[in-house]
Amino acid sequence: MAGIPKDELKRKGFHLLSLIYVFGYWYFDKTIVIWGLGATIAVVGALEFLRFNIPKVNDFFCNNFKGFYRPDEAKKISGLLGTLSGALITVLLFSNKYMVFASFLYLAFGDSSAAIVGKTLGKRKTFFGKSLEGSLACFAACFLCGLFIFNWQFALLGAFIAMIVEALPWKINDNFWMQIINAALLTFFSGVIAWAK
Repeated sequence: MAGIPKDELKRKGFHLLSLIYVFGYWYFDKTIVIWGLGATIAVVGALEFLRFNIPKVNDFFCNNFKGFYRPDEAKKISGLLGTLSGALITVLLFSNKYMVFASFLYLAFGDSSAAIVGKTLGKRKTFFGKSLEGSLACFAACFLCGLFIFNWQFALLGAFIAMIVEALPWKINDNFWMQIINAALLTFFSGVIAWAK
């Protein structure tokens, strides 16, 4: 894949590890997922605490996990904690399994597609400063994911929502917000629009 920044590929490849909790949520009891996410957040939080309080630990992570950590994350909390926290809040707040599952897939595949395509092919900027090409890649990936869960009309709506949410210029970790807001909007629209296949 020529042209794709190596660090971005590593980061988005690591991003796909979120599929562990995505499919865990689908196949296991909600309580197990909540405890699993909570325990993982505790471990990651403890590592972040050590990283900020022991410079050698921070150096170890930043030097040995280049690509997983962005350069600016050497001095701030990594995106992983936000991603996991967003997933936990989404599971706790929303009960419709299909809407939550879709919001997780949108993050795993839509956000990754947007970043990779945007960084390699992105030329035209949107109102939000993201590339049009990346936003369209997000839309396409989310639409394909949605077709496995919803009828095509609701899959189209879900993909459009995910594309807009991903394109917004979040000040705080977009991976945190993307799951929660997508699940909230999908849940709302599922109450007024037919979504089942």
